[in-house]
Amino acid sequence: MRGNHEGNDHPLKWTREGIITMYESFYGLKEKPFNLTPDPDYLYMSPGHENVYNHLEYAIQESKGFIVVSGEVGAGKTTLINYLLRKISQTSHVGIINNTLVQPQELLMMICQEFELDIINSKRTVLLDCFYKYLLERYSNRERVILIVDEAQNLPEKSLEEIRMLSNLESEKEHLIQIILIGQPQLKEKLRRKSLEQFVQRVTVYCHLDALDRTQINHYIFHRLAIAGAQNLDIFDPEALNAVFRHSLGIPRLINILCDTALVYGYADGAKTIGREVIDTVAQARNLGEREGSRDTLPKEDEIIETVPYSLAMLKKELESRFKMLEEKLAAQEDRILNINMVLESRRGQKDERDEIIIKLFRMMKKNLENQADHVTERLKEQGQSSSTSSKIKSNRNQLITFLQTPKGREPDSAP
Repeated sequence: MRGNHEGNDHPLKWTREGIITMYESFYGLKEKPFNLTPDPDYLYMSPGHENVYNHLEYAIQESKGFIVVSGEVGAGKTTLINYLLRKISQTSHVGIINNTLVQPQELLMMICQEFELDIINSKRTVLLDCFYKYLLERYSNRERVILIVDEAQNLPEKSLEEIRMLSNLESEKEHLIQIILIGQPQLKEKLRRKSLEQFVQRVTVYCHLDALDRTQINHYIFHRLAIAGAQNLDIFDPEALNAVFRHSLGIPRLINILCDTALVYGYADGAKTIGREVIDTVAQARNLGEREGSRDTLPKEDEIIETVPYSLAMLKKELESRFKMLEEKLAAQEDRILNINMVLESRRGQKDERDEIIIKLFRMMKKNLENQADHVTERLKEQGQSSSTSSKIKSNRNQLITFLQTPKGREPDSAP
């Protein structure tokens, strides 16, 4: 049984929550390298992270207004923002909104409270007026105001529209407020809706944070071990690193879960080096598979408990998160189907109108041919031509009319 080693010099403490260990000294670490908190000290600047950071820094320096940052769950968006906040000038005032399942009125109230404004009452006009005065005051003092909205994919459309209206509070030359929306890939899908077209037009910078590739995962693990004070960076052997890549799909949060729990297992077994078998065991215990599409159902930071087994509370929260994502995707699909139906109805109406015009033209041509044939027949009679010639003309006329009345691939109908 894992953890039941009487001869080990690193006793374990068992509780109802699982194993509580101090594996740092066993592996020569000053602190735990794979904590799940978004600590900017441990930020690994992959090319993707560096690209997003450069866009954010440029947009803030140049006061570009709206910025949208999307990325997979656990890709490191919050850690990157925390790193950015360390670099922002002290003359900047930053407000962060994390609870985004709110209506416009509540959102305005939360924004005012985040910037510590004295609210007289909660009427929308009063809130807007108070916030506008605050922005003008900060602008007159040459100070920046930055609003960061995390988990923005959960914002209702009306709340997104309220945020767009905030961007109208600007001076003649510059934006009075910098707004950064951070969210999962569903945010990108939501912004494609026709109803949010005006909002999208205000976005000046958009960037997406991708998962890490195979080489970057190695560098990520070595980087965090080094920051934690490891003298030996080869705690995970090459096969273990390959297993981390397979099970994590390149998502930093999943890498942290795998590596931290693997160190607990390795400590319990007295193993100085972590092998592939340990990583596979952890992945199985944490239900982390190699299947495609797992990134859509990764747990959030507040849904993860740093113990080996899953708890019922965690499972419940994860299922609720998945249902919420499914509801949002279904809503997006419903909007698309409605748009397609509208287009089809429009085109069907155009087709019916076109067919009616064609039928009218055929009727006019038929009548014209009949008149011409009758006129020629009368002329032939006047000139004394034989009745056989007249019959032949009428027969040709009827054949031509029948041809004009019959669309390609259909049987002739009776003359209308």
